[in-house]
Amino acid sequence: MIERVLNLVKLYQELKSRGNWPLIRRSRKQLVEFILCRGSLNRKNPLAGLFYWWGLLKGYDLLVWRLETFGFLFLPECTADQKKQLNRLLPSMAQAG
Repeated sequence: MIERVLNLVKLYQELKSRGNWPLIRRSRKQLVEFILCRGSLNRKNPLAGLFYWWGLLKGYDLLVWRLETFGFLFLPECTADQKKQLNRLLPSMAQAG
């Protein structure tokens, strides 16, 4: 149990240091659906979602990898120029959607 709580703290620190905040702000609804397991790929009831996340917190590396894959976390070696390049389409996406 302590391992999972420590992983939650580490995840919070990763979000603070590597979080892609422009994408998080623009995709807040999708992130909330991901967290609450309401998306079409991973739909669960609230109790099952709680157990799902409790299990995910045991595998910290997998959770970080998933957040990196969806773009909510930048890769550790990503430079400031690369971050700008990755987010260059966000304003145009918001206008189109």
